[in-house]
This record gives sequence, C-alpha cells and structure tokens, in this order.
Amino acid sequence: MSFALVITNEKLNLRIAVLEISALLLHEETIPEFLEQLTWSIKKDGCLNHPIIVDAESLLVLDGVHRVAALKRLGCKRIPACLVDYKSPAVQIFNWYRTIGRVNTIESLLSEVKHVASSVEKVDQINENSIGTSPVAAALKTMNKSFLVNYPFESLKEAYDIIKRVEERLKTVGFEVGYETESDAQRRLNKHQADAVLYTPRLTKQVIIETARSGKTFAYKATRHIIPARPLHLCVPLHLLKDKRPLMELNEMLKSTLLKKQVRHLPPGSLFEGRRYEEDLNVFEE
Repeated sequence: MSFALVITNEKLNLRIAVLEISALLLHEETIPEFLEQLTWSIKKDGCLNHPIIVDAESLLVLDGVHRVAALKRLGCKRIPACLVDYKSPAVQIFNWYRTIGRVNTIESLLSEVKHVASSVEKVDQINENSIGTSPVAAALKTMNKSFLVNYPFESLKEAYDIIKRVEERLKTVGFEVGYETESDAQRRLNKHQADAVLYTPRLTKQVIIETARSGKTFAYKATRHIIPARPLHLCVPLHLLKDKRPLMELNEMLKSTLLKKQVRHLPPGSLFEGRRYEEDLNVFEE
C-alpha cells in the first residue's frame, strides 16, 4: 500500500493515504440527520477537511462512517484516511452513554422503556461489567435509582439494536436523548443537566471486526475510539477523490500538497473548530 505521509508519534505511527471507499469495512450505522448536514457541508467546502481513521490491517473504519457515507453520496470513489495499528493497546475503545432529558417522572420513563424491554429491574447499584451479558442489554441510572434493562439477545449487535429501539421510543414520546462520554454523562446527571443516563455495553476490537466482516453494523454511537494522535485539516479536494488515476499517483499528489504545509501540534484536551479532542492533534495549515 502506498502512503502520502507518515507522522511519527511516540505511541503510534499515523500513515496518511488515499484509499478506495469500496475496500473499507464499516461497523456502525449513520444518523440520517447528521449525514444530511455533513454532506451539505462537504459539498459547500468542496473538500474533505479531516481524514477518517482506519485500521491498517482490516481497513475497518474506526472513526468517520458519516464522512464515508457523505463522500459516497457526492460521487467520490476514494477517501483520505489515517491508518493505524488497531491491535496496539494505544488504540482504546470507550462508550457513548445516552443522556435522557425532559422526564416528567421516573415512572413515565420506566413505562416507556418497558414498551421495548422485556423487563426493567431495580438494583442497588449498576455493575458495568454485567451490561452486555444476556439478558442485560443496558442499564438506566437516575439521580437516586438504578435499573437493569433486560431483553434476551444472542449478540452485542442485537443488544445495540434494542438500545436503538429504546432511544427511538423515548424520542417519539418527547424525551430528549443525547450522546456523552461515560464521565460527561455522569457529570451531567450530577449537575441535574440530565434526568437519567442509559449505560451501554462495552465492545471489544475482536467483536467489532468480526461483526463488520459478517456484513452487519451496530446501531449508531456504539463505539468511541481514542487514538494517541490524529491529523486534521488536510483539506483534500473532492475532484481528487473522484479522480480515476491509480492510488499511488494520487498519494504522490497528496504528499506533495501536504509537504508544503506547516503542522501545528496541539496537546490532548485542545478545542479545535468547536470540538474538544482527547488526543494529540497534528493540524495542517497553509
């Protein structure tokens, strides 16, 4: 495989390359509303600003399924990617918990969850390791109470299907559902900025790859991948991603463009374009 550029990081090398979209493995669904907005934004910019993150061995997309789908809609056959070693312990997987708002009473919330789940069981405290072990598909926590959301399932993909149905049910009847990191979700609950938190199962790298290779996808917001560093602001033009020339030639063109830019390094926790990143950032600038 040809690369446009390799960024050396003390924990993990980042290899930038243009890839065939058709070769990629996807493991998550897209959110229709966000996909519409992103497609419009990319078309308006005339370029893809940030590369997707991909496992170098399996070509599994770790971050960027919406960008993949948006480029497909725009007629692109290629996509810029940052390839990493997924097997490395430096690449970690965390969860997106669901925060729930606009809850009038806990009883009304439990009633709506029971429309989907086989049972909602009150417990003294939540053992996060039990979530994702059938029949515990998820857990629900309010300020003072904890519950297990039970529904028999045979795979974690099915567990996330159940979670998606719970979300859709809650949204339909007027509850507000958001996506937060584990710590941010708990913080919002403690500050009364959310009425409840839905805990989701932790996935493993093996399960994610096996599910993707089987042609199945998890519900959206099933995984949150953290890598030590990531490149941003490559600004690869759409016309280049529609170009039919060999990938090696396109990667040489991209390399030539990137080498003319300055790279600004930002530490973990930096805010860039309205988003806070947990990784080191390598921002390409003119």
